[in-house]
Amino acid sequence: MIINQIDLKNWKNFREASVPLSLRSFIMGPTGIGKANLLDAMRFLADIARPGGGLACALSARGGLDKIKFAAAKKKDLVEIEVQLADSPLSGTYLRYAIGLGMDKQGEPIIAYERIRRSGELILNRPDKRDAEDPLRLANTVLEEKSSNEHIAEIAGFLGSIRYLDFDPMLFRYPHPFPPADIPGDPYGRKILERMKEVPDSERKKKVKIIEDMLKLAVPQLRKLVFVLDEAGSPHLEGTVDIGRPRAVHREDKLSNGTLKGFAILWSAMEEGSVLLLEKPEAYLNPEAIHRICIYLYISLIRGDKQFIISTDGAEFLKDDIGRVAAKDVTILVPGREKEGTMAFPATSFPEIVEEMEERGWTADDVIPSYSNILTPEHAGIEYEEDF
Repeated sequence: MIINQIDLKNWKNFREASVPLSLRSFIMGPTGIGKANLLDAMRFLADIARPGGGLACALSARGGLDKIKFAAAKKKDLVEIEVQLADSPLSGTYLRYAIGLGMDKQGEPIIAYERIRRSGELILNRPDKRDAEDPLRLANTVLEEKSSNEHIAEIAGFLGSIRYLDFDPMLFRYPHPFPPADIPGDPYGRKILERMKEVPDSERKKKVKIIEDMLKLAVPQLRKLVFVLDEAGSPHLEGTVDIGRPRAVHREDKLSNGTLKGFAILWSAMEEGSVLLLEKPEAYLNPEAIHRICIYLYISLIRGDKQFIISTDGAEFLKDDIGRVAAKDVTILVPGREKEGTMAFPATSFPEIVEEMEERGWTADDVIPSYSNILTPEHAGIEYEEDF
């Protein structure tokens, strides 16, 4: 399955937003506009559905319900997220999962509603009779339960397999000294080597070899990459590089940030899971490394391995001459007026962008010369409402 669309109300800096998504989607906008917050809505659902997670855990990791609620929202307003799921980009929405969160009389987070629709038919609608008999049930979602309902299990399994990566080379190099060590979902990549250790040896060697071959074309000094265990059984990544002396062997603590970032993205793309959320993947990478990663991501799309949702400040990941990016694959975030928060528009809302992408392909300098002047709701033909 893939996520066809996500709808938000009162989520962080979004008063209200509807974002259509494709197999490979890009979230763009100026710094501080909320690209990471948009990805975090999907990560939030993953934290709820992931084994060992849950609603309480997902809220606690973000500082509580108040921290994820839109700042200008009223006390009675709910935080709402809905995802539309499809079997493929061409099949249309098949399942919808929606959740609304509020506070009970004691000020504790509570599920105001939770709904699942299948082909338009409402198959779950909470609060239900069981919730009325036991109000404490509203502290947990159905995603956390082991349900015999195949559609609930399907949604929970899909959302729980979403991965988010905002790679930090230092945490990859030194995963143990820095707390906290167990952030749900390993967002910074500190446990990639531990996960690699659990992969069968032959499969792991094959994947590492693929990554090696791709990175060698982008990192001239790189000769070889191997996964090894030290005497204590701890996993390491070793690279043979021509730096300082020919064929020098270095472990991850001596490899470059770009080499580690490229490795982390490619390995994460090869791991099991439905969706990979990538936060600013262009950091630390040169254009050739980005090009090689784009090739692999496009191959994954063709095979139907995974959906990729990417937030980026630049256009490096959009300049893909292998699998050309279309305007429908790009969502642009722009600031709204006071109390409206961030607004989201597909790139197809802006004629200049569509024309530029159709004629010459994506070039950030030409297409997005100024977020503040060109990319405004008025420019896209959107009329403001005075009051919500």
